Amino acid sequence: MEQHEMRLLVTGVDGDGRGCVVGEEQLKMELAPGKRVWHATAYTELVALARQPQRSSDFMDLQIGSGRVRWLVIDYEAGAEQEMHHTDTVDLDIVLQGSIELILDDGAHLLRAGDGAVVSGVDHAWRSGAEGCRLSVMFIGTPPSS
Repeated sequence: MEQHEMRLLVTGVDGDGRGCVVGEEQLKMELAPGKRVWHATAYTELVALARQPQRSSDFMDLQIGSGRVRWLVIDYEAGAEQEMHHTDTVDLDIVLQGSIELILDDGAHLLRAGDGAVVSGVDHAWRSGAEGCRLSVMFIGTPPSS
């Protein structure tokens, strides 16, 4: 059975309370007649937000209650930028087309079509690549950070 790879980044907080990548996994895809299946580690400990003691960004209220889910597909124009922000959600992001940079306190992390990220409420921003980006995002509401 032929296999291909895609990349998954997982965000969290470092020892200094800064938002960063705390895990990276190359996902293996199994090809079978009529389907493709990617296998990822279950990040159950990320259901709660990664709380940052000192925030440098604005809070973006997505109005998604704890335990609720919202799923969006977002088209970013070429070179579009979203300012640094944080939310009371855990976000499951997958790049469907193009490329985008996930910007954290530890720098920019390029994601290409097929790559994904688990963004756990840390300060973050987005900057799309030269061809733009189509991003699938599932927001999972968590208790407010107060």
